[in-house]
Amino acid sequence: MRKICLQKLNGDFEKLYMLESENISEYFARVLAIYNQIKRYGEKIEDTCVVEKILRSLQKKFHYMVVVIEELQNMDFLSIQGLMRKL
Repeated sequence: MRKICLQKLNGDFEKLYMLESENISEYFARVLAIYNQIKRYGEKIEDTCVVEKILRSLQKKFHYMVVVIEELQNMDFLSIQGLMRKL
């Protein structure tokens, strides 16, 4: 049962994209809800993976900010909370 739940959560995580009607806080809340559920089931997921997913899945209006963050920030050391502050 655990394995099935993790497969569903991982699928949900991969399908995440920011909706036009969402603001950054709402989108982060959705991402973190799935992230926390995955962790609760005991699967290790790196912050870097979550940060990269968020940057890939933002609305087009944030793409210029994504480029700036990727150019100026060492992505290996950017936390989820750090990304939220920057956006």
